[in-house]
Amino acid sequence: MGDIGPWFAAQIEAHTPEREADPAAAPRLAEAYAALAGATTQGFGLAIPADVPDREVLRARALEVLKQWLVKLDPEQRAKIKAQLAGYGFPVGGSGAAP
Repeated sequence: MGDIGPWFAAQIEAHTPEREADPAAAPRLAEAYAALAGATTQGFGLAIPADVPDREVLRARALEVLKQWLVKLDPEQRAKIKAQLAGYGFPVGGSGAAP
């Protein structure tokens, strides 16, 4: 898939709380964030190659959108997302940590 960067950007935008009412978008974003950060190989159902164009920009946007979701989720859903991120090896909750 030669257009993985634009496709991935479109997927991130499609999973914003403004465009997707289903909170199941949040774990998909967490997985995409992890894939872009190199912690897993899958994002939005695809294997993510190492050479994704604008990888850091996409990763930052995925995190930004994930944070938008976190304020909308109930405490149980929020805890599941944080556990998911911790499972990928991200520090959760401290300074400089993932959400």
